[in-house]
Amino acid sequence: MTDSTPIELNKDGKQVLPSGINTLTILTFVGSGLSFLFVVLSPFLNKLFMGFMDKARTSGAELTAKQIEDMEKGKAVLELTSANMIPLMAIGLVSVALCVLGAMWMRKLKKDGFWIYTGGQLLPVVGNFILLGTDQFTGVSSVLMAVALPLVFIVLYFRQMKYLIN
Repeated sequence: MTDSTPIELNKDGKQVLPSGINTLTILTFVGSGLSFLFVVLSPFLNKLFMGFMDKARTSGAELTAKQIEDMEKGKAVLELTSANMIPLMAIGLVSVALCVLGAMWMRKLKKDGFWIYTGGQLLPVVGNFILLGTDQFTGVSSVLMAVALPLVFIVLYFRQMKYLIN
């Protein structure tokens, strides 16, 4: 170890799980569970949102040109998502599995867990970009969820690498 961080050992002489890794892995398990639900429910959610858009368009309410343009962009993304639903779901499920596996390995203080986790975080960013292009980024929140949040977690885990020994 090149860092001067002291290694905590329990009474059996095994390294104690650092609190940063503990917290991050718990957040990863929760986030992965939510992601799994979202991936499994995505065909239903896609149809639901398409129905909402159709209903909004035919409701008789006056829409501004900006609202109509945003709705058209959103509908195009939903149609593209529908057309690529199977590969998108496969990417999502593999990503969730890699993140969970990586987090479990990091809880065992294995360095390879970080790389597996990182692959799980970057797979949907790259895969979705290949399948959906930049059309998927319809606003600031979509960019934050698709790119910024995974990068933040990768950086936070990277800062814990000094504790990973195997």
